[in-house]
Amino acid sequence: MSSASLWLRSTVQRRYRDTMAPLSLQPQQPKHPLERLSSHYPPNPQEEARAQLGRKEMFIRPASVFIFAIYSVSSKLIGNFVMPHGGIALDPTHFNTTNSTSLEEAWQIHEACITVGEEISKLNPDLILLSTPHGIADLRNFVFYLNPAAYGTADTDNCACPPCCYNASINIDANMTMKVVSSLFHHRNVSGLSGFGPPGQSSEPFPLRWGEVIPVHFIRGLNTSNIKFMILSQPSRRYTEDVQMIPELLNLGASLYEILERSPKRVVIIISGDLAHTHLASGPYGYSNTSEPFDKACSSWVTSLNGEFLTVKAASVVDKALSCGFTGLVTLHGLMEAGGLHTWKQRLLVNHHPSYYGMMVASFLRQQK
Repeated sequence: MSSASLWLRSTVQRRYRDTMAPLSLQPQQPKHPLERLSSHYPPNPQEEARAQLGRKEMFIRPASVFIFAIYSVSSKLIGNFVMPHGGIALDPTHFNTTNSTSLEEAWQIHEACITVGEEISKLNPDLILLSTPHGIADLRNFVFYLNPAAYGTADTDNCACPPCCYNASINIDANMTMKVVSSLFHHRNVSGLSGFGPPGQSSEPFPLRWGEVIPVHFIRGLNTSNIKFMILSQPSRRYTEDVQMIPELLNLGASLYEILERSPKRVVIIISGDLAHTHLASGPYGYSNTSEPFDKACSSWVTSLNGEFLTVKAASVVDKALSCGFTGLVTLHGLMEAGGLHTWKQRLLVNHHPSYYGMMVASFLRQQK
């Protein structure tokens, strides 16, 4: 049974049970400090799902009603996007290659990023949740940034800053971020991180680098819009424990879906990540014959939304293929599965490796009734 089905079953059981049970008043437990900074959010659905696995009773009639409630015109998650953060995608004019095919692929990736950036601008979300594998990372915890603003720079391949300087300045929805952290704090390896001041109050921008700056660079009009961000930094253990993290990543994605779908904000998700880093023997990580199968598995996942292309096929070779985007992609699958995979319209714009690392651009738009 899928994680989404388990979550649906447990939620229906809880709601039915709560409706029939007599009122019982229990003393409140002291709240965690982060919880006092935000409004109350419901219990984590994945934890409840695990607690309900042994129960045999099912309430079929309420389930059909609840499915209708989830898949409605009021969906808050309106689109998800996979974007690379390689310098080649940022500006192919500095790509040092004599291979005409590689140069053409670089421009196709760049143009696909422009297309996605324009699509995000047209969606005009209230909030963009960006997952980065190259942020300020904790050894174990998934970290959300809590400063009200963030700023950083990035370089393009073969041309450092200066003269090739690219920057991004964004506003962070610190209040919403603290609500998410407080909701997940007791159930997931999740924490918040503030820099140079109290959470949500620092006058200094939180530092960003290429993992965040390059995807953000393609979203036009941010300086004149009201769009705010929530930045999720993947933990450093992803380098050595990415396969072991798969159940945790799926659960985290499902939990994020539940929280964000209940919020009043229209939300877009961006997964910043590149694919296999072992396409060329001359590259910094050498060559691996797993690089091509890994990248193809990621394409198959996009076009089919079959999670086994990620959690089985890609997972079987990721430790040799070396992909920084793998954990973000699995998190995204968990999120989309929680909302019903049939409610997303997927599109693979491009998947190439003009250099030693693969880059993929994809979109998943929510289908509204």
